[in-house]
Amino acid sequence: MQDIFERMQQIIAEQFSVEEDEITMDTSFEEDLGADSVDLVELVMSMEEAFDIGEVQEDELSTLSTVGDCVNFLTGKLDG
Repeated sequence: MQDIFERMQQIIAEQFSVEEDEITMDTSFEEDLGADSVDLVELVMSMEEAFDIGEVQEDELSTLSTVGDCVNFLTGKLDG
């Protein structure tokens, strides 16, 4: 899980132009990073590519509001 979190930190830091150490499991994409729907779609595309998980479904996307949500989602996908 720590590896997934660290990789997500890299992806988010690059996409949102923030420092990796500013990103925690509780970081909210909308509230803390000011992400809009386009940003979130781009982030999910980066996740799909980085973790080779296939396409994230729209109903799954709606559950991802924090970095922790993404890490837990990816952990489930990769362990499944």
